Amino acid sequence: MQRITTLLLQLTIWVSAVRAFYPFVPEDLCDPGEKCSSFTVKLVKGTSKVSKKVSNYYVSKPNPPTAPNSAGVYQNGPDYSYFVQAEIGSEKEPFYMLIDTGAPNTWVMSAECPSPACRLHSNFNPSTSTTFKADNKKFHIAYGTGEVAGTLGSDTITVAGLSVGMAFGVATSAHDDFKHFAFDGILGLAMGESITGNFLRSLKSNNLVEKLMFAVTLNRDSDGVNDGQITFGGVDKSKFTGEISYSSVPSPQKEKGEWTILIDGVGFNGKSAGINSTLAAIDTGTSFIFAPPDDVAALFKLVPGATPYENSIYVEYKVPCNTHPITMTFAGVTYQIPTKDWLAGSGEKCLSRIYGLKGASSWLVGDVFLKNVYSVFDADNMRIGFATKVQPPKPTTTAVDITVSVISTGLPDDGSSRPVMPGTSEASEMTAPAEITATPTEQPVQASAHRLGSSLFALAACALAVIAVL
Repeated sequence: MQRITTLLLQLTIWVSAVRAFYPFVPEDLCDPGEKCSSFTVKLVKGTSKVSKKVSNYYVSKPNPPTAPNSAGVYQNGPDYSYFVQAEIGSEKEPFYMLIDTGAPNTWVMSAECPSPACRLHSNFNPSTSTTFKADNKKFHIAYGTGEVAGTLGSDTITVAGLSVGMAFGVATSAHDDFKHFAFDGILGLAMGESITGNFLRSLKSNNLVEKLMFAVTLNRDSDGVNDGQITFGGVDKSKFTGEISYSSVPSPQKEKGEWTILIDGVGFNGKSAGINSTLAAIDTGTSFIFAPPDDVAALFKLVPGATPYENSIYVEYKVPCNTHPITMTFAGVTYQIPTKDWLAGSGEKCLSRIYGLKGASSWLVGDVFLKNVYSVFDADNMRIGFATKVQPPKPTTTAVDITVSVISTGLPDDGSSRPVMPGTSEASEMTAPAEITATPTEQPVQASAHRLGSSLFALAACALAVIAVL
């Protein structure tokens, strides 16, 4: 009953708004000691070279970057979440920050945060930084069943060797869901309205990059080598082959600074599902793919042996594990999603990582797809480009042991495998000492870009965030 109640609280409200992630914990990270606070999705490990212990976070360390203005992308895996190391303050304290193209707000956990989640992470202590400037405003971001709150301030943030002074949130409270993830905060890379500064715009305004753009390649854990990288101000030509094919962000989404483009087609085994001119939010902070149920049904009609499982909120599919890749077409170019990315499990039947969400009118395309392409986010021209990703050589992936303990969490009551549906969220900025509130905003379903899951597999289905400045 508690699980059903939680799901109902997380019913998605699709709005044209700023987006923020909603965390969930995969089933394999749940231990019998404590109940998971949110729903789970079963994860089946590939050939991960990164060891995992219940008592520690382990992070896949990336290879050194191969281009200027670039940083390696760490992974909490296999393929759970993708983040960079940022340095904050005069002491250049290092923090892991989630790469999130679906959210504009940037924040980090504070040393003054008493929440259990904060105690398990690296925390920023403003008092140790001589360059930190406190603001008299507070922030509050609600994520459906959880929230992050604190105060705003400004200081130097360095990523990829690029240092800018910008405003960000210093979280003095964080929901328990954050206990399960290795990152210490979020680096918002959406271009919409924000209660904090925008890292990419700050780079350009400080003449640190020529172009208002960044490019990302994400590694697949089973490939054995972490060559993930983010490049600011340009692209790394060693990471892709051929030409970059661009799709423009449509006008309504362009005005809101959303990374949303049109899908030209979706197919299976050479056959088209008849899906085209459909909006898709492209989100590095989302693990799966979510779409309107009718679109997903049309796709799985092409997959022999596909079986739907439906409830009042979403539809998931089980298919023969020995099936074929799925294809997605953008800007007239077709890209393959291999079965190792869109299926989870082994044996005769596997669970699809492409979900139909009732009430949805557009797609959310996350890391299931993005692991297969080189992605370019061009804010000067508000367009997204994809190119054929250079595959990494075979070798060794190392692990970084974060010296904090992970609180174990309990298995779901029925042991089922299902995604967490995103809930509404709000971010508000207020002048202290005013009381901060963030009541979920109920709005009708709309055909705007939306964020349904977040980069975290071990982490996130995502929640839409409505920004209010008071």
